[in-house]
Amino acid sequence: MHRAFPAFCSLLSLLALALSALTCATRPAGAFEGRAFGRDGLWRIVHGICAPVSRVTGVVLPCLAVDHDKGSATLRAPDDDTHIIVTPLEKISGVESPSLLRTDTPNYWANAWSQRDWVVQGAGQQLRWNDLGMAVNSRPGRSQDQLHIHVDCVQPTVRKALAHAVNGQKSWFDLDLRPSAGHYRARRLKEGDLDQNIFRMVATEIPHAKDDMARQTIAMIGVEDAKYGRGFILLVAGNGGHAEELLDHQCRVARG
Repeated sequence: MHRAFPAFCSLLSLLALALSALTCATRPAGAFEGRAFGRDGLWRIVHGICAPVSRVTGVVLPCLAVDHDKGSATLRAPDDDTHIIVTPLEKISGVESPSLLRTDTPNYWANAWSQRDWVVQGAGQQLRWNDLGMAVNSRPGRSQDQLHIHVDCVQPTVRKALAHAVNGQKSWFDLDLRPSAGHYRARRLKEGDLDQNIFRMVATEIPHAKDDMARQTIAMIGVEDAKYGRGFILLVAGNGGHAEELLDHQCRVARG
Protein backbone atom coordinates (compact mmCIF):
# COMPACT_ATOMS: atom_id res chain seq x y z
CA MET A 1 0.00 0.00 0.00
CA HIS A 2 2.76 2.41 0.96
CA ARG A 3 4.73 1.52 -2.18
CA ALA A 4 1.72 2.11 -4.42
CA PHE A 5 0.94 5.49 -2.92
CA PRO A 6 3.86 7.43 -4.47
CA ALA A 7 3.09 5.93 -7.88
CA PHE A 8 -0.56 6.91 -7.48
CA CYS A 9 0.46 10.45 -6.58
CA SER A 10 2.73 10.61 -9.61
CA LEU A 11 -0.15 9.50 -11.80
CA LEU A 12 -2.37 12.21 -10.33
CA SER A 13 0.33 14.77 -10.99
CA LEU A 14 0.60 13.69 -14.62
CA LEU A 15 -3.15 13.89 -15.06
CA ALA A 16 -3.18 17.34 -13.51
CA LEU A 17 -0.51 18.43 -15.98
CA ALA A 18 -2.57 17.00 -18.83
CA LEU A 19 -5.64 18.95 -17.74
CA SER A 20 -3.53 22.08 -17.51
CA ALA A 21 -2.20 21.50 -21.02
CA LEU A 22 -5.71 20.99 -22.35
CA THR A 23 -6.67 24.37 -20.95
CA CYS A 24 -3.62 25.98 -22.57
CA ALA A 25 -4.29 24.25 -25.87
CA THR A 26 -7.51 26.20 -26.29
CA ARG A 27 -5.55 29.45 -26.48
CA PRO A 28 -4.75 31.06 -29.83
CA ALA A 29 -2.16 29.31 -31.98
CA GLY A 30 0.31 32.13 -31.47
CA ALA A 31 0.46 31.36 -27.75
CA PHE A 32 1.45 27.76 -28.49
CA GLU A 33 4.04 28.94 -30.97
CA GLY A 34 6.21 30.71 -28.47
CA ARG A 35 4.74 33.69 -26.66
CA ALA A 36 3.22 31.80 -23.73
CA PHE A 37 5.01 28.44 -23.78
CA GLY A 38 8.45 29.56 -24.92
CA ARG A 39 10.52 27.85 -27.58
CA ASP A 40 10.43 24.56 -25.67
CA GLY A 41 6.64 24.54 -25.26
CA LEU A 42 6.05 21.74 -27.76
CA TRP A 43 8.73 19.61 -26.13
CA ARG A 44 7.32 20.16 -22.65
CA ILE A 45 3.83 19.12 -23.73
CA VAL A 46 4.92 16.00 -25.60
CA HIS A 47 7.76 14.86 -23.34
CA GLY A 48 6.25 15.99 -20.05
CA ILE A 49 2.61 15.06 -20.60
CA CYS A 50 1.57 13.09 -23.70
CA ALA A 51 4.35 10.49 -23.64
CA PRO A 52 4.36 9.61 -19.91
CA VAL A 53 0.58 9.81 -19.44
CA SER A 54 -0.08 7.63 -22.51
CA ARG A 55 2.47 5.07 -21.36
CA VAL A 56 0.87 4.78 -17.91
CA THR A 57 -2.83 5.21 -18.73
CA GLY A 58 -3.22 4.82 -22.50
CA VAL A 59 -4.71 8.33 -22.62
CA VAL A 60 -2.91 10.47 -25.24
CA LEU A 61 -4.47 13.85 -24.42
CA PRO A 62 -3.68 16.65 -25.11
CA CYS A 63 -2.06 14.95 -28.12
CA LEU A 64 -4.10 13.25 -30.83
CA ALA A 65 -1.85 10.20 -30.97
CA VAL A 66 1.33 8.87 -29.41
CA ASP A 67 3.22 6.02 -31.09
CA HIS A 68 5.95 4.77 -28.76
CA ASP A 69 7.10 2.18 -31.31
CA LYS A 70 7.68 4.76 -34.06
CA GLY A 71 8.78 7.38 -31.55
CA SER A 72 6.43 10.19 -32.53
CA ALA A 73 3.43 12.15 -31.29
CA THR A 74 0.70 14.01 -33.16
CA LEU A 75 -1.01 17.19 -31.99
CA ARG A 76 -3.60 19.47 -33.51
CA ALA A 77 -2.48 23.09 -33.76
CA PRO A 78 -4.71 25.33 -31.61
CA ASP A 79 -7.45 27.19 -33.49
CA ASP A 80 -6.79 25.22 -36.71
CA ASP A 81 -9.27 22.50 -37.62
CA THR A 82 -7.01 20.70 -40.09
CA HIS A 83 -3.45 21.69 -39.16
CA ILE A 84 -1.61 18.93 -37.29
CA ILE A 85 1.95 18.71 -35.99
CA VAL A 86 3.98 15.48 -35.79
CA THR A 87 7.06 15.50 -33.57
CA PRO A 88 9.60 12.96 -32.27
CA LEU A 89 9.37 11.68 -28.72
CA GLU A 90 13.11 12.18 -28.38
CA LYS A 91 14.76 15.57 -28.11
CA ILE A 92 15.74 16.77 -31.59
CA SER A 93 16.13 20.51 -31.98
CA GLY A 94 15.18 20.79 -35.64
CA VAL A 95 16.28 20.46 -39.25
CA GLU A 96 19.87 21.25 -38.28
CA SER A 97 20.24 18.26 -35.94
CA PRO A 98 23.08 15.94 -37.13
CA SER A 99 21.12 12.91 -35.88
CA LEU A 100 18.64 13.36 -38.74
CA LEU A 101 21.33 12.43 -41.27
CA ARG A 102 22.15 9.06 -39.69
CA THR A 103 21.15 5.92 -41.56
CA ASP A 104 19.30 4.57 -38.51
CA THR A 105 17.17 7.70 -37.99
CA PRO A 106 13.43 6.97 -37.77
CA ASN A 107 11.49 8.00 -40.86
CA TYR A 108 9.74 11.05 -39.43
CA TRP A 109 8.37 12.13 -42.81
CA ALA A 110 6.66 8.79 -43.39
CA ASN A 111 5.33 8.86 -39.83
CA ALA A 112 3.90 12.33 -40.42
CA TRP A 113 2.24 11.36 -43.71
CA SER A 114 0.63 8.36 -42.00
CA GLN A 115 -1.16 10.81 -39.69
CA ARG A 116 -2.92 12.73 -42.49
CA ASP A 117 -6.32 11.22 -41.63
CA TRP A 118 -6.40 13.73 -38.76
CA VAL A 119 -6.36 16.48 -41.39
CA VAL A 120 -9.22 14.79 -43.22
CA GLN A 121 -11.14 14.46 -39.96
CA GLY A 122 -10.68 18.16 -39.28
CA ALA A 123 -11.83 19.05 -42.78
CA GLY A 124 -15.01 17.01 -42.35
CA GLN A 125 -14.77 15.54 -45.86
CA GLN A 126 -12.51 13.44 -48.03
CA LEU A 127 -9.35 15.07 -49.36
CA ARG A 128 -7.32 13.94 -52.34
CA TRP A 129 -3.69 12.85 -52.15
CA ASN A 130 -2.61 16.06 -53.87
CA ASP A 131 -4.66 18.23 -51.51
CA LEU A 132 -2.19 17.52 -48.70
CA GLY A 133 1.36 18.43 -47.85
CA MET A 134 4.02 18.47 -45.13
CA ALA A 135 6.57 21.09 -44.15
CA VAL A 136 9.52 21.63 -41.81
CA ASN A 137 10.61 25.21 -41.19
CA SER A 138 14.23 26.35 -40.95
CA ARG A 139 15.76 27.32 -37.61
CA PRO A 140 15.28 31.09 -38.25
CA GLY A 141 11.78 30.43 -39.58
CA ARG A 142 10.40 28.42 -36.68
CA SER A 143 9.13 29.23 -33.20
CA GLN A 144 9.81 25.88 -31.47
CA ASP A 145 13.18 24.23 -30.88
CA GLN A 146 11.82 20.72 -31.20
CA LEU A 147 11.66 19.11 -34.63
CA HIS A 148 8.10 19.07 -35.89
CA ILE A 149 6.49 18.42 -39.25
CA HIS A 150 3.42 20.45 -40.20
CA VAL A 151 0.74 18.49 -42.07
CA ASP A 152 -2.22 20.24 -43.65
CA CYS A 153 -4.00 21.15 -46.85
CA VAL A 154 -1.97 22.76 -49.64
CA GLN A 155 -2.43 26.33 -50.79
CA PRO A 156 -4.74 26.11 -53.85
CA THR A 157 -2.50 28.36 -55.97
CA VAL A 158 0.56 26.31 -55.00
CA ARG A 159 -1.17 23.06 -55.92
CA LYS A 160 -2.04 24.40 -59.39
CA ALA A 161 1.48 25.75 -59.95
CA LEU A 162 3.06 22.44 -58.99
CA ALA A 163 0.76 20.48 -61.29
CA HIS A 164 2.00 22.51 -64.26
CA ALA A 165 5.66 22.82 -63.24
CA VAL A 166 6.35 19.16 -62.61
CA ASN A 167 5.45 17.92 -66.12
CA GLY A 168 8.48 16.31 -67.77
CA GLN A 169 10.84 17.10 -64.89
CA LYS A 170 13.08 14.20 -63.89
CA SER A 171 15.67 15.91 -61.70
CA TRP A 172 16.08 19.01 -59.53
CA PHE A 173 14.75 22.22 -61.06
CA ASP A 174 14.20 25.82 -59.98
CA LEU A 175 10.66 26.82 -59.09
CA ASP A 176 9.38 30.35 -58.55
CA LEU A 177 6.07 30.29 -56.69
CA ARG A 178 5.66 34.04 -56.32
CA PRO A 179 3.38 35.70 -55.34
CA SER A 180 1.90 32.74 -53.43
CA ALA A 181 5.26 31.71 -51.95
CA GLY A 182 8.99 32.05 -52.63
CA HIS A 183 11.76 30.41 -54.66
CA TYR A 184 12.46 26.71 -54.22
CA ARG A 185 14.51 23.88 -55.64
CA ALA A 186 12.10 21.09 -56.53
CA ARG A 187 12.20 17.44 -57.47
CA ARG A 188 9.49 14.91 -58.20
CA LEU A 189 9.55 11.74 -56.09
CA LYS A 190 7.66 8.49 -56.40
CA GLU A 191 5.34 7.38 -53.61
CA GLY A 192 7.89 4.76 -52.54
CA ASP A 193 10.62 7.39 -52.22
CA LEU A 194 9.04 8.40 -48.94
CA ASP A 195 10.81 5.36 -47.50
CA GLN A 196 14.13 7.21 -47.92
CA ASN A 197 15.69 9.64 -45.46
CA ILE A 198 14.43 12.95 -46.88
CA PHE A 199 16.69 15.02 -44.63
CA ARG A 200 19.71 13.09 -45.89
CA MET A 201 18.52 13.46 -49.48
CA VAL A 202 18.43 17.24 -49.10
CA ALA A 203 21.83 17.32 -47.41
CA THR A 204 23.54 15.25 -50.10
CA GLU A 205 21.76 16.41 -53.26
CA ILE A 206 21.39 20.17 -52.73
CA PRO A 207 24.76 21.94 -53.14
CA HIS A 208 26.12 23.29 -49.83
CA ALA A 209 22.95 22.30 -47.92
CA LYS A 210 24.80 19.91 -45.61
CA ASP A 211 27.02 22.77 -44.40
CA ASP A 212 24.03 24.95 -43.56
CA MET A 213 21.12 22.66 -42.69
CA ALA A 214 19.82 25.17 -40.13
CA ARG A 215 18.72 27.46 -42.97
CA GLN A 216 17.02 24.73 -45.01
CA THR A 217 13.24 24.65 -45.11
CA ILE A 218 11.67 21.55 -46.63
CA ALA A 219 8.24 20.58 -47.93
CA MET A 220 6.75 17.40 -49.33
CA ILE A 221 3.59 18.07 -51.35
CA GLY A 222 1.38 15.25 -52.58
CA VAL A 223 1.01 15.02 -56.36
CA GLU A 224 -1.01 12.61 -58.49
CA ASP A 225 -1.67 12.32 -62.21
CA ALA A 226 -2.69 9.69 -64.74
CA LYS A 227 0.79 9.25 -66.22
CA TYR A 228 2.95 8.91 -63.11
CA GLY A 229 0.43 8.03 -60.42
CA ARG A 230 0.93 9.12 -56.82
CA GLY A 231 4.05 10.76 -55.57
CA PHE A 232 5.45 13.92 -54.02
CA ILE A 233 7.11 17.16 -54.95
CA LEU A 234 10.08 17.75 -52.68
CA LEU A 235 10.71 21.48 -52.27
CA VAL A 236 13.76 22.99 -50.58
CA ALA A 237 14.87 26.55 -49.91
CA GLY A 238 18.07 27.49 -48.09
CA ASN A 239 17.15 31.06 -47.22
CA GLY A 240 16.13 30.54 -43.61
CA GLY A 241 12.45 30.67 -44.51
CA HIS A 242 9.39 28.60 -43.72
CA ALA A 243 8.00 26.08 -46.21
CA GLU A 244 4.87 26.10 -44.07
CA GLU A 245 3.85 28.99 -46.36
CA LEU A 246 2.94 26.32 -48.92
CA LEU A 247 0.23 24.95 -46.64
CA ASP A 248 -3.28 26.33 -46.19
CA HIS A 249 -4.33 26.26 -42.55
CA GLN A 250 -7.81 27.40 -43.59
CA CYS A 251 -8.03 24.36 -45.89
CA ARG A 252 -10.01 26.22 -48.52
CA VAL A 253 -10.10 23.13 -50.74
CA ALA A 254 -12.53 21.59 -48.22
CA ARG A 255 -14.82 24.60 -48.51
CA GLY A 256 -15.31 24.22 -52.24
